[in-house]
Amino acid sequence: MTTNNTNLEQGDKPDIKDSVGFKNNSVRVLRDYQRQFSTREFKARGYLLKRCESCLLAESKCVCDLVPQLESDIGVCMLMYHAEYYKPSNTGQLICAVIKDNYAFRWQRTELESTLEQLLTNELWYPIIVFPHDNVEPERQLQQVPDSLHLQGKRPLLIFLDGTWRQAKKMFVKSPYLSNLPVLQVSDIAKGNYQLREAYHEHHLSTVEVAAEIFKQVGEVNIAENLNHLFEVFKDGYKEFKR
Repeated sequence: MTTNNTNLEQGDKPDIKDSVGFKNNSVRVLRDYQRQFSTREFKARGYLLKRCESCLLAESKCVCDLVPQLESDIGVCMLMYHAEYYKPSNTGQLICAVIKDNYAFRWQRTELESTLEQLLTNELWYPIIVFPHDNVEPERQLQQVPDSLHLQGKRPLLIFLDGTWRQAKKMFVKSPYLSNLPVLQVSDIAKGNYQLREAYHEHHLSTVEVAAEIFKQVGEVNIAENLNHLFEVFKDGYKEFKR
C-alpha cells in the first residue's frame, strides 16, 4: 500500500510498513486490524494446528518468503466479505504477497470507508471491478484491461470481490459506490484448479487464478508465473494439513 494515512487517529488501520512481519500485505494487515474488534475467536477447520501468523499455513509449510513482491503498473484491491481475511484457505492474500501496490478493505453494505473512497477517487487510479458480465450494463463491460492510451495516464486498479460466489454477487449488487465502475470479465479460461473449497459451479476459479490470468493477458508474464507458483505451493500446503 502506498497511500496509507501516516497521521493515524484512534481506530485507524496501521500503516503496513509499521506492521512488523506483514511484509506489505494488505490482507494480513486487515486481518490484524479486525482482530481488535472481534468478540470471539474465528475457528477455521484445523484451528488446533500451529500456523504461521502471516500466511496461516502450518508453520512447516509457510510460503511467506517463497516469491518476491513485484512492481507492476497494475494495482490490486481486495474488497473482502466479513471473516474472509481470517480463513486459511483465502487466496486474496497471495495476490497481495506478489503485487507491490495492494489494498484490502472489509466490505460494508451501508457505509463507504473513507480510505476506500479516497482510493476509488484518486486520480492516479482507474478502478476496474473483476466480475462476470451477467446483468451488467453493456456500457460498463470490459473484455480486457484498457491500454495506456485509453487510461490517459491513470493506472489500472483491479478490484476483487473476495468471498464465496454468493457473497461476491451480494457485494456487487449491494454496493452503490461500485455501481458506475467498469467491469472486467475474464473469459476463455479453462476450469479452475481450486480445490480448497467447494465451488458453486465447476468452472469457478479462485481469486488468485483469475488475477494470474489477467496479468498474463496484459503481458505481465513474470507476475502471472509467480502467482501460479505461489498458489500451487500454497494449495498443496493447505491440503496436507486440512482437517
